[in-house]
Amino acid sequence: MKITAKQKDILAAAEIEFQKHGLHNAIIDTIVENAQVSKRTLYKYYRSKLDLFQAVLMQKYRAVGRGKAVLYQRDQDFKKQLKSLIVHEINAYQSKAYMDVAQIILRELMLSQDKAEKVFAQLPPTGTSLGKWLGDAVKDGYLVCQDIAMAAESLEGHIKSYAFYPQVFGFAQMEGSKIDAVADHMVDMICKSYEFSG
Repeated sequence: MKITAKQKDILAAAEIEFQKHGLHNAIIDTIVENAQVSKRTLYKYYRSKLDLFQAVLMQKYRAVGRGKAVLYQRDQDFKKQLKSLIVHEINAYQSKAYMDVAQIILRELMLSQDKAEKVFAQLPPTGTSLGKWLGDAVKDGYLVCQDIAMAAESLEGHIKSYAFYPQVFGFAQMEGSKIDAVADHMVDMICKSYEFSG
């Protein structure tokens, strides 16, 4: 759904306010002032502060392609394709947009885990691309796996351990040859763990 120029201004101002103060301490008056719109205009698009907060997070998710599936191609080289998928996920987790989402989420979790869980339940699940891709590879006979959801969750956990968690603690992003080496390692891990035949 295409958003208007006014919505873009509102979302940009809201993102800054939420990053500074979190959901519960953010002030709507500050958002409308910085977006140069009226409260009436803001509420025309977003019913509440929570609605606006979720819209900001969804915009950030779309920016890194979290809701977008990477499709399995049965006529392409399996290992090259799997490596491309893993590199795509690494780059997504290392992107500024994803780190912005993570900072907002971590702030909310520290303030109130119960409230945060309700907010984030509305977001698309992570790992959907991995699960769909691995499921298609299993159907095609390349892998043997009884629990595809667990396999996807495990692979996502490995990717995060290299691409996301170190950044949370202030370490530098992986680059070039390191990304390549990590992706090759994960391809080997998946092929050995799930009886690759090809």
